[in-house]
Amino acid sequence: MIHQQKGSSPVYYPTIPQGFGIVLLFIMLSMLTGLLISLGHLSGEAGLIDFMEMLGYMLAAGGTLLLIIRVKTLVYNDKPALRHEQAPNSTYMMSIVLTLLGILAIDPLTNLIPMPEGIKELFEQMFSKTVPAFFTAVIFAPVLEEMIFRGIVLEGFLKNYSPVKAIIWTNVLFGLAHLNPWQFIGAFLMGILISWVYYKTRNLILPVAMHMLNNLISYLFLYLSDVSFSEASLKDVFPSSGLYYGLVIGSILLLALFFAFYSHLIPVGKGQNNKGD
Repeated sequence: MIHQQKGSSPVYYPTIPQGFGIVLLFIMLSMLTGLLISLGHLSGEAGLIDFMEMLGYMLAAGGTLLLIIRVKTLVYNDKPALRHEQAPNSTYMMSIVLTLLGILAIDPLTNLIPMPEGIKELFEQMFSKTVPAFFTAVIFAPVLEEMIFRGIVLEGFLKNYSPVKAIIWTNVLFGLAHLNPWQFIGAFLMGILISWVYYKTRNLILPVAMHMLNNLISYLFLYLSDVSFSEASLKDVFPSSGLYYGLVIGSILLLALFFAFYSHLIPVGKGQNNKGD
């Protein structure tokens, strides 16, 4: 909600504590919808298990989104709950390139934390080669999570805090929402890049597209690599480790060069109202 204290700036929804409440809401709904997933596992059929997991995720993430949109609508009355500014076609192309560079730059860090065998088996079940699993990972998760974490959480944080603080805390929450430490590093770092693009443009399609591309490439590991999904790395699809590490270093350098000299090429969204501006 918006609160106005005497002699202070208004506080917009959500604040950081309210952001933790949003993640807690998502976790609670995920636990409730876990009953559906349990029914799928009782059947023993892979297709039904993945369908129930897709349905459970949609209910948990979709339910979270609908509830926080309702809260924000009540707070802001006639203002839309989600903000979306137009962006030129060149920005879409640059965002795709930034996503590919980010995936390469972050990839060596994604397997730093050893994963127990039981968790590996769970990941293999979650990311199987079925249509429901594909739609969950590549379609529904990017759309729902970006609307929650960029459209609601980051937008509110940007009105309450400096851009750096808003982006960092948004992605701490985004990493925590994945409910496991093995995905936290990748989600946090890629989320920083996605959040920066949203901060600059206030275009909601760009984060969704970047998230979709990231998840699509991850999903393709199921088909391009003989390594299990939980241990997959881009290193497995290149003919030599030298080429892989060369591309990783090149991606890091290109990202540094872009942010040092060319970040202005992504235009600022109209009518920004940030605490840090």
